[in-house]
Amino acid sequence: MAEKIMIASGKGGVGKSTFAAFLGMRAAKNGSKVLLIDADTGLGALDILLGVSDRVMNTWTDVVLGHCDRENALVNVSDSLFLLPSPSYYPDDISDDSIKTLTGLYEDFDLIIIDASAGIDSNLAMCAKACDRAVFVATADEVSVKCACAAAGEAEKYGVDRDDMRLVINRFVKKKAVKSKLLNVDGVIDKSGVMLLGILPEDKKIPFLSVTGTQPDEKSPFVKAVGRINDRINGKYIPLKI
Repeated sequence: MAEKIMIASGKGGVGKSTFAAFLGMRAAKNGSKVLLIDADTGLGALDILLGVSDRVMNTWTDVVLGHCDRENALVNVSDSLFLLPSPSYYPDDISDDSIKTLTGLYEDFDLIIIDASAGIDSNLAMCAKACDRAVFVATADEVSVKCACAAAGEAEKYGVDRDDMRLVINRFVKKKAVKSKLLNVDGVIDKSGVMLLGILPEDKKIPFLSVTGTQPDEKSPFVKAVGRINDRINGKYIPLKI
């Protein structure tokens, strides 16, 4: 059976979808058959981040509603990476169990990454019901961390155990934390109430990759950090680097 991981955040703009895309790419390069589900209905961006928006024909809601079969909705990103795109609107006849039903149709994958929408609305509940564990993405500022804490609390209501939650700090700049312009790592962990999975350094080149159509530099600190996070998800002991 596929392992199902929800990527969530309390607020938008923290790099949640970018992290989901890079995690999927890394896991696929490491040999896993990966499915990315863009559950951020109406605001989904994974097709753009992965450079496949011109190939989107159907969305995951078409599968759930029976408008197409499971294969016709898949967008092939690479040999081992596939995407189920987000619809442009939220259909009225989609239930809270839709993502859980959907993941059940793709159990032949090794890993299913569910990119939830930001916030603590019904979308988070729908995605939380479908996942085995959750990763919350936050930047090292008070507002983002407070929102991540709220999202974790909401996910817990829908069956995600605290032991199955982890935190990723994105866009971390060590100098700013030292100068107290950002929270330090311990401060983020304490205020979020979620165990740390990894730290992603700020990399100003990352947001422009989908615009320029270029591939990420495998030697960049950001890409290496995603690789370490993927290894930790797979149970490897990888020391924390800041």
